[in-house]
Amino acid sequence: MLLIVPGILPRSPLGNRMNLELDNYYQWRECLRADAPSYVERSADQELLEKLKIGEYCYVLNASQMGKSSLMLRTKHKLEQQGFACAAISLKTMSQVYTTYNSWYEGLFNDLANQFKLSEQFNCKLWWDQQKDTSLNKLLNFIDTILLTEINHNKIVILFDEIDIIFRVRFRVDDFFTFISTCYQRRTVKSAYNRLNFALFGVAALSALNTKLNIIGRTIELTGFKLSETKPLAYGLQLAKKVKHPKNVLKEILKWTGGQPYLTQIICGLVIKSKLYIHKDREVEKIATLVNRHVIDSWETKDTHTHLENIQLVLLRNNPSKFRRLSLYQKILQEGEVGINYCSENSPEQIELQLSGVVVKEQENLKLFNQIYKHIFNEEWVSKNLAEIPLLYHEKLSNWLASQEQDESQLLYGQELEKVWKWAKEKNLTEQERNFLLKSQLFDAVTKVRLCSINNYESVVQAVFSWTRGEKKLNDLILELAKFHQLPAAGSEAIWVDNLVRSHILDNWQTHIANHPIAEFRHQLLLVHIEKLKMVAEKDKINIAKIFQEWMPELEQKSSRLYSHLIEEILLWTKPNLYLLETLCQLICDSQTPIPTNREAEYIQQLVQTHWIRQWETQPETQPIREISDRLLKNPNCDPFRLLIRYRQILREELLLEDDCQEDEELLKIKLVDKINGNLRVANFTYEHIFNLSWINQSLTNISRPYEPKKFINWLDSRQKDKSQLLTGEELEKTKAWADTNKDLLTDKERDFITWSIIANF
Repeated sequence: MLLIVPGILPRSPLGNRMNLELDNYYQWRECLRADAPSYVERSADQELLEKLKIGEYCYVLNASQMGKSSLMLRTKHKLEQQGFACAAISLKTMSQVYTTYNSWYEGLFNDLANQFKLSEQFNCKLWWDQQKDTSLNKLLNFIDTILLTEINHNKIVILFDEIDIIFRVRFRVDDFFTFISTCYQRRTVKSAYNRLNFALFGVAALSALNTKLNIIGRTIELTGFKLSETKPLAYGLQLAKKVKHPKNVLKEILKWTGGQPYLTQIICGLVIKSKLYIHKDREVEKIATLVNRHVIDSWETKDTHTHLENIQLVLLRNNPSKFRRLSLYQKILQEGEVGINYCSENSPEQIELQLSGVVVKEQENLKLFNQIYKHIFNEEWVSKNLAEIPLLYHEKLSNWLASQEQDESQLLYGQELEKVWKWAKEKNLTEQERNFLLKSQLFDAVTKVRLCSINNYESVVQAVFSWTRGEKKLNDLILELAKFHQLPAAGSEAIWVDNLVRSHILDNWQTHIANHPIAEFRHQLLLVHIEKLKMVAEKDKINIAKIFQEWMPELEQKSSRLYSHLIEEILLWTKPNLYLLETLCQLICDSQTPIPTNREAEYIQQLVQTHWIRQWETQPETQPIREISDRLLKNPNCDPFRLLIRYRQILREELLLEDDCQEDEELLKIKLVDKINGNLRVANFTYEHIFNLSWINQSLTNISRPYEPKKFINWLDSRQKDKSQLLTGEELEKTKAWADTNKDLLTDKERDFITWSIIANF
């Protein structure tokens, strides 16, 4: 009989030990031991294990309490089971015990000797004292003459935890990184060093390590728990008999925590300790009550206060990037996610937000980690902390001076200027500060005149800056144009400025080149325009801009409205494939037909239909499209039937990205679909026309299933109402037998299809 109910709970991680101490089942106060029953294995577990086994140096860098130390101990345990010799060293513990340069390195030597059980074979103290050399060379001699000699048949892995401590000790520790780098470099001259490997764990930025280590290492991404990974957590809820459906309860917990390990474990523990029983269909309400009462409300007094207070300390750290950090966090809070190119790559504020844990990077975007952080560090909280006038003032002044007094977007205006003037009256200002405030006052006065002193002029100025990046010549051009047009209603300022720039500058570029010295900003405006096209993948912006810059002279000859129409149409058919983009530009320029004004969409569609869509299986320039076809039909990571069904759903209607859906990850990886505001959609019109419903349906019928796939497709298209398509007789029996042994291949819809077929045959 086919087992339809999904989410079967696993056996106890402790085998036959059923008398578990449920109060200690979920752990969050300390590192989980290697055999902890609530340990959740993530994709990082397998990746780290495999990479260390083949000798790659690995880094696991993330925010505090993301499970790094637990992962380290678990990995050490697994490696030892497979015959590896391992040592796991906490640099935090070491640095608390050994506080001077020499004692620190001697302590590291002692720890290594003890963990590898070498101290039983020789006198560590005597050996160290007899070495008449630097601490670094003593350590390297130990590795070369003792460790690799005594452990000569096994591979060796040394795991360093809390690597961030190394940047805060009071003595120079560059020799520590030299030690690791030297061991890596010696692989080329002495084969024994290929048996030695390292892994570094901690709350640190990869860029900080790269400046110290000249090593090609593997960065292991450590993400939050996914629902599909949380069976050990579900098992504890099942044992406690406090919930009807553990999987549904965990789904709600993850909605609050985003899978953050510490918070997820602690909330599971709260469920067990609670006097409430969570019935079916009450999961949303009960978990929300639990989280609000025991975590969010008066959070400073709750068990989670240390975790949240540490995040707050990082967010409010008083350093030069504080204002930018809070401003970036505010933008992410307001918009849900921000592309990593919004601020410069690896900028201090971006790194600090990620290391605080409140923000994560996903698909080239920065987004809030979870709803708990969003409720605690909310807009009121960030506005209050951004309202510090000295903080705002000094940040703007610093940026203004750094731009050599050219970036007008750093000047103060409107209410912001009024507040700073009041604050500055009692201060003893420098000449630079007075000049900055006078320039701000002048800019404010002139802008008010240009915009007729409308109430919402500050919003208009912000919208102008989004195009000009504060460049005075471009500011003047746009604000001068604004004088001659009806000013916008409140709330429509950004759209009004966009339309102004597009219609009066970008679509009439040649006119303004003749009358304004702005030719030097041509590439800048192109970049800004592309950034404003929401369909463009963040990581491809710069490459796309370069391609358009190269083709611009020829494209301008083909169209009178290059920017706001032709570029958008080209991207709609090609993004994010740079090869297709360049090929289409070539097709346009090779065509003998000029592009009719207001008919750019028809022109591009006809060109693509003729040269690509009708001949995509044979033309050399459509090789990337054939590669996508192969990845769909011969995918090594996902069952092709499941992949096609998921893509079919996306094609018929935009769908939300599912956190634990492997098919979504694969479709994004091959760039057949794109994520826009959390929704999945087909990446471009070319893919939509080639990989259409007809192509999918035909491909599905070619994939082996014990039933006729066309019936399943028809049933889906009927919104699951056409009972005539359900399976019967021998076809149903074969399908049931096949499904019993291939549960992992079934999609949710396919499972429903088989279930309804069984019910219809009773």
